[in-house]
Amino acid sequence: MECIVQYLDNLEDLIFAAALKAERALQLAKFFAFMAVSAALQVLGILLALRHPPLALGVAALLAVGALFRAVVGYPGGTQATIA
Repeated sequence: MECIVQYLDNLEDLIFAAALKAERALQLAKFFAFMAVSAALQVLGILLALRHPPLALGVAALLAVGALFRAVVGYPGGTQATIA
């Protein structure tokens, strides 16, 4: 009887170890996806600046205003950014 309990305990350990590895792999996949999207947006921004400079300046101004607004008002989660 004790052998079955030990077997189930080992099985539980194996399942939780696999879950931890899967979580780490998911975090790694999210990181690489974020980096790929970030690189693509930077390339698109450069291409936009080369093709339509006034439009690129307008987009940059809107992004700057949005960043300043978020710094002053705060974030929806309740934490507020500090301006150094």
